[in-house]
Amino acid sequence: MFQKSKLLQIVRPTEGGIGRHIITLVGGLKEEFDVTVACPQKSALEDKLVSENIKTLPLPLDGEVSLKKDYASFNILRKFMRKEQVHLAHAHGAKAALIARPAALWAGVPSIYTVHNSIFNENWPAWKNNMAAVVEHILSWPTGCILTVSNALGEEIKYRQKISYSKIKVIHNGIQFNSFGNSNFQHKFKEKLNIPPSRTVIGTVARMAPQKGLSVLIDAAEQLIGKYNVHFLIVGDGPLRGELEERIRLSSINDYFTLTGVVKDITQAYSAMNIFVLPSITEGLPFTILEAMAFSLPVVATSVGGVPEIIKPGECGFLVPPGDHIELASKIAYLIDCPGIRSEFGYRGRQRVHDKFDASKMIGETKGIYYTLLKEPKLKTYLEYEANPN
Repeated sequence: MFQKSKLLQIVRPTEGGIGRHIITLVGGLKEEFDVTVACPQKSALEDKLVSENIKTLPLPLDGEVSLKKDYASFNILRKFMRKEQVHLAHAHGAKAALIARPAALWAGVPSIYTVHNSIFNENWPAWKNNMAAVVEHILSWPTGCILTVSNALGEEIKYRQKISYSKIKVIHNGIQFNSFGNSNFQHKFKEKLNIPPSRTVIGTVARMAPQKGLSVLIDAAEQLIGKYNVHFLIVGDGPLRGELEERIRLSSINDYFTLTGVVKDITQAYSAMNIFVLPSITEGLPFTILEAMAFSLPVVATSVGGVPEIIKPGECGFLVPPGDHIELASKIAYLIDCPGIRSEFGYRGRQRVHDKFDASKMIGETKGIYYTLLKEPKLKTYLEYEANPN
C-alpha cells in the first residue's frame, strides 16, 4: 500500500495573508501528502483547519520572543517530528522558522522556509536589523530551500542576509480564482453597513498595524471628502484600530468611514467596493490585491515589496510612493472621474490573476520543491552528529 510522505507545516500567529496561504496550500497538498499543521493553540487558524479536517499540532507560540513559550514549542516540534517520523518540515514566517528549523535539525528532518514578509524594521536600531540578518544567514545553512513569495523578497534576503541564491526559489502567492468574482452581495452588504447606495466605495482589507499605512488612507480621504460622493470601507482588525477610529472622529469624517472589523465572508466586502486601495509601507506579496483584482476591482497601491510584480501601472491599477497621501488621493480621484477606466482596469486585473496567480500554479511549484528534497537522504539528528560527526 502506498504510504504518503509526512509533511509538517509550521506557522506563527497570523491574522492575515499567511493564514490564507496555509489554508490554500494545505488544501492542495492533502491528496498527495500526510499533512499536519503546527499552529498557535486556540487560534482562528486552528479552528479553520479543524473544520476542514486538517490535522493540527497546537503550539504555545506567540508573535514576540518568549524564551519559555519558544522553548516549549521547540520541544513539541522536535518530539513530534521524531515520534511521527516526519519526512519534511515547512516553516512559514520568520518567527515560526526561528523555532522550527533548529527543531528539524535536531530531529534529523529536512526543512523549508517560506519568507512571506521582510524581517527588517525601519524603526529598529541598526544593530537589531543586523543581528536579525546574521541569525537568518546562519539558519539558512541547514535549510534545504528558502521560498519567497516575491522576487523583491528574494533579492532582499540574497543581499541583506547574504544567503546563497542557489537556495532561494520564488513562488508567488496564488488564490482559488473561482472563489472570487461573485458580486451578488453588493447592495445587500452596503445596506447592512448603512452605506448610502449612491456613494462610490473606496475599500481596503488589511490588518490594522503600522506596516499597512492606513493613516495615509485617512489623509487621502480628507482630500476627497467634500469633492466627491465617496465612502471609505476598512475591513480588518488589529492593534491600531482604536487609534484610527479616534483619528477619524477628530477629523469629523465619521459619516464617510465604516470600519467593519473582521468579516467572516470576505467576498461580501469586496463585492461592496468600487475601488480597492492598499497604502502599505511594507509588503511581501499581498493576497488582498489578488483577491480584489479577481473581483474585477481597479487597484491603487504603494510600490513596495512584491506589489509591482502584481500590478502593471496603467493596465490594471496604479502604483504610488509609500506615505504619499496626495498622490494616493490623486489616483483615487482619477478612477472616480473615469468609470470606463475603472471597468477596463478591473477586466484586465481579473485576467492577470487568472493567468499568473492562480493557486494551482503555487501548489504545483511547491510540490515540485517537496519532491526534490524528499529524494535527498534524511539529515543526521544533532545528537547523532555529536556522537559521530564524520
